[in-house]
Amino acid sequence: MAGLSKTDHSVSPPAIEIPRRYNAAHDLIERNLAAGRGAKLAYIDDAGRYTYAELAERVNRAANALAGLGLGSEDRVMLCHLDTIDWPATFLGAIKAGIVPIAVNTLLTAADYEFMLNDSRAKALIVSEALWPQFSSILAGCPHVKHVIVSGTNAQGRLRLQDLLGKGGRSFTAAPAK
Repeated sequence: MAGLSKTDHSVSPPAIEIPRRYNAAHDLIERNLAAGRGAKLAYIDDAGRYTYAELAERVNRAANALAGLGLGSEDRVMLCHLDTIDWPATFLGAIKAGIVPIAVNTLLTAADYEFMLNDSRAKALIVSEALWPQFSSILAGCPHVKHVIVSGTNAQGRLRLQDLLGKGGRSFTAAPAK
């Protein structure tokens, strides 16, 4: 066919070296900071706009808060959040600390959440205040859950995420993935 060139399949794409011990949360945040995007917009919610530098600090504070509760490598934390800055901060903070985040749909039933908490053996639950009613009656049947953290103004007698983040340090050394 005249005018069409053949693709040269003999040329390989450049090799990308992935370190043996890799932490996805650290890579995502640090790569953007290293590229000079610290002041660039990373996340928007109803309460505000957050830059990569602000998200990085929140991720580190969340990692410190979770580690401060005694959670460690390969422990699990269930996250049931509305779309706020607390969702990426706790999701990435868990990963950075070597903790496995379990992000769940906010529209499930209490029975679904109870099954998921027990099946995953999650040691912690982080839940938006507005979603708390789905969990308040099931936690007695979830023996693995040691920490319940509520994101919002009223912690319902549980740990308040904003208080934990306020106590968490601004830096955190990423846990290597195994």
